[in-house]
Amino acid sequence: MNTKEVYVQSRRATAVTAMRKIGDRIYLGLTGGSDTLAWLDTKTDEITICNDVFPWAKNRNYNVKIHNSLGVLSDGKLIMGECSHFTWDGLPVFNSYLKSELPESMLERKRQQGYKDISYSEFALDNLEQWNRVRDDKGGKVVIYDPATDTSWINADMPQFMYSQSMQVDPVRNKAYINTLPDNHFLVVDINTGKVTDHGRISEFGHHNMVIAPNGICYLGWVDYYSKTLRLAKYVPDEDRFYHTDTVILRDIGAKIAGNQGIDQWIVTKDGEIYVGMVANSLLFRFHWEEERFECIGQATYSGRVAVMEEDDDGIIWIGAGYPNMHLVRFDRKASGSDRLIDLGPVNDKNLRCYFHSSAYHNNKLYLGETDGFTPSVHIIDLKNI
Repeated sequence: MNTKEVYVQSRRATAVTAMRKIGDRIYLGLTGGSDTLAWLDTKTDEITICNDVFPWAKNRNYNVKIHNSLGVLSDGKLIMGECSHFTWDGLPVFNSYLKSELPESMLERKRQQGYKDISYSEFALDNLEQWNRVRDDKGGKVVIYDPATDTSWINADMPQFMYSQSMQVDPVRNKAYINTLPDNHFLVVDINTGKVTDHGRISEFGHHNMVIAPNGICYLGWVDYYSKTLRLAKYVPDEDRFYHTDTVILRDIGAKIAGNQGIDQWIVTKDGEIYVGMVANSLLFRFHWEEERFECIGQATYSGRVAVMEEDDDGIIWIGAGYPNMHLVRFDRKASGSDRLIDLGPVNDKNLRCYFHSSAYHNNKLYLGETDGFTPSVHIIDLKNI
């Protein structure tokens, strides 16, 4: 597959973990140091690092990130939630963990970008005994960024010890919804006032993404600890109430892949349909939000994780699925049989690991943000040549 790979030139950055398009720019939320926001010029394919959006994290010796927590407000400003580079246990990533997850060849890719003396110790603690949660991780912040001036400011403080694992923004109501790490609380941020309401712990496990349906309800998944089933949860803004529903999405949530389970990605199409991709077996569902009913479409590719989905101008949904080398899958909602889901093969099989955590579509091109390769990049695919 012909792709163009553009690298983020930042010593501390290790992954592209969020993307949002504004005009001809695609903004990239990174896992990195305090400079965790960048933008890609779709006319030149050049990437520019923005001013520090989390300056208080500048001297921290493990990464922060914008992890599925980047949104666009009605006035064109960006809003983001701060996350720490935590494991699912809510603990900072440390050296032995990194080395077990990422072989030395991953670090070599970073050295090839010009950082010859780079080592894992720059991105993680040597051990957890160095870390003090009360001192080092008091809680994340919600930050607004103005692209016109390259400046940012704090909009809200999250409750003590909580960070944003995923965030959805409702620009109509000017609210942001956050699923936290650790402890998987559900927060509602009133962007106008900066007030944060904590609706408590929602599940034993948090999910990569949430979605806002055309009726304004925020949907997400929760895991029933006793039955290990994946079920539907929702927040109804008109009632200011969070619901755990009995609607079962998966009777078996499936094995973890790269530490993840359950729902990996949602998409709302231009005509108001919602689709959701799973970690388990790369299963793809349509969510009939009017009835709160799930319809299984099929398996996108050979292995787990439907991590990215983007709709093009013709209504075709392009899916990134599979692990550890993600495939590009074409989903034609109007087709039937074998023409509906077409697996086009791996995007990049030259690396030991290449999968995507975020995506954007612009002018017949698909932009895929790479994660866990330790050298953050954007793969650009010209869909006219597919």
